[in-house]
Amino acid sequence: MVLDTMKYLEKVDDWDMSVFDIEKATNGNALYVTTYAILQKLDLVSHFNIDDRTLRNFLKAVQSGYHPNPYHNKTHAADVSQINYFIMTKGGLVDKCKLSKEDLLGGVLAGTIHDYDHPGFNNNFHTRTNAYLSTLYNDRSILENHHCACVFEILRLPQYDIFKTLSDDQRRVVRETMIEMVLATDMGNHAKIFSSFRRRLSDGQDWHERRDDVLLALSMSIKMADVSNCGRPKFLYLEWAKNIATEFYGQGDAEDRRGLSVSPFMDRNKDKVDFPKGQISFMNYVVVPMFEAIAEFLPPVECALQCCTENKEYWQHLE
Repeated sequence: MVLDTMKYLEKVDDWDMSVFDIEKATNGNALYVTTYAILQKLDLVSHFNIDDRTLRNFLKAVQSGYHPNPYHNKTHAADVSQINYFIMTKGGLVDKCKLSKEDLLGGVLAGTIHDYDHPGFNNNFHTRTNAYLSTLYNDRSILENHHCACVFEILRLPQYDIFKTLSDDQRRVVRETMIEMVLATDMGNHAKIFSSFRRRLSDGQDWHERRDDVLLALSMSIKMADVSNCGRPKFLYLEWAKNIATEFYGQGDAEDRRGLSVSPFMDRNKDKVDFPKGQISFMNYVVVPMFEAIAEFLPPVECALQCCTENKEYWQHLE
């Protein structure tokens, strides 16, 4: 198992790394192993003198907090963590924004925790069903707030407090980074965040001078990572597409049982027509424009656009 894990983790710096292979090689511990490897590769454990046992406890606790949903599960979290790392490092974000060690630590952990305790139903479902979390977070970035709050409660416990050796200022920066990035994954705020990014991109000035610019760039990194399956090689994309379809139909069934209208693209009775159309539309109107803008900012991530084109063509040929 160790040799298989090491073999697959050699691709942690590659856009086409298969987290599914790591999941199999580690008996379901891809999130734990991938995050641990990334933190070590970036020398963050040594730099912040993070206790190894505490780090392992924390990563195991976070991994165990992911539900076995078809899509929003620990495998997805591992996948997002790895691509977010790729964008920050090989993608060039670390140099473009002169990321500090605190930025990197917060950035890596944001990917790891970004869907912690996700129930498999989206924010809209929580609002429509008047769920407890919807009331708790006033209908605003419900799940994203929940992911952050739960993890920071875990960090209060000494056996999980990986920030114990950090100064107050360092803790503040890392926490701010994690929260900003996780909240940015709410697609309900996509238009607002993406518009801000495009406006800032047109300015063409240095991105490292203002803290708000660094946080915006990091937010775009995790946003791209969160939907990166559309821009990955087809063998990876189709596996994720199958998983998201399964989760969508689970929510559609739950809505139907409650007498609610079924959300778009979540009606399993219309899957043959609706799902391909939904995937093509999502890529055309959300993914491709965002990837194009990020590739202008970070040219090494341009590889995602060709994959996106190939994945769209797959559905177009089925129509």
